[in-house]
Amino acid sequence: MRFIELPKAKEKIPILGQGTWGIKRFKNRSYYEQWKSSLKKGIELGMTHIDTAEFYGQGKAEKIISDIIREYDRDDLFITSKLFPNHLRYKSMKKAANKSLKRLGIKNFDLYLIHWPSPFESIKKQMKVLEDLVNEGKTRYIGVSNFSVEQFKKAQNNLKEEILVNNQLHINLSKQKHIHSSLPYYQKEGVIVTAYSPLGHRGFTNLGNVLKEQLEGIAKKHNATIQQIAIAWLINHSNVITIPKAFQLKHVEANAKAADIVLSKEELSLLYNSDIN
Repeated sequence: MRFIELPKAKEKIPILGQGTWGIKRFKNRSYYEQWKSSLKKGIELGMTHIDTAEFYGQGKAEKIISDIIREYDRDDLFITSKLFPNHLRYKSMKKAANKSLKRLGIKNFDLYLIHWPSPFESIKKQMKVLEDLVNEGKTRYIGVSNFSVEQFKKAQNNLKEEILVNNQLHINLSKQKHIHSSLPYYQKEGVIVTAYSPLGHRGFTNLGNVLKEQLEGIAKKHNATIQQIAIAWLINHSNVITIPKAFQLKHVEANAKAADIVLSKEELSLLYNSDIN
């Protein structure tokens, strides 16, 4: 597994983590045991960064992860969670963060994000919540998710002492907008971008002919699947990490192998499509 250093910190996290979006609230025991097995396999393969949110399964994802955390040394895991923007007051935002910590069974997040920019609450107040959580020892690092560059700048300007180390964005081969328009700014500022949904919804089996042909050609050259190349394409950009989710063990193993694939600049550019949103 390759690692990347957080900005202005002497800490490295894996370029491949594990996402938990999609964990459902009301399922049978075997369903949750399968998720746990997959997450543990990912950890064994070096994907020790686990991403979740209070919104995922209405808190169920955090509870599943809590069972995983208890089986490992806490310091060996990097746990990210996110605050959903339906909390409109300072106290309710703080309460939501504390509930997430309780569900996860930990004293502090490694990284805590504002899940979406809110049209109903000021960025200033949201940043105050994040900064207070750092000062209270309840999160080590802070960031945002789904923020535009301008929203990111405004959020950072409303922090007194802390910095935003991360913006989590929807980026993949069929959603390249941020690669072309936003990533250069984050690279310049040394901010880590987490690409979520790196494989889209259909594993890129429905891509347009030209892009699909390029993807298949590169995959053949590297003796890899098109899904592994799609993941590798993301993490071969500087300052980018990603958090694929996988329910099946074979998919976890395949995702982890993508970390070993090094693409040339030519191969990266062959998969560029600036017309894709």
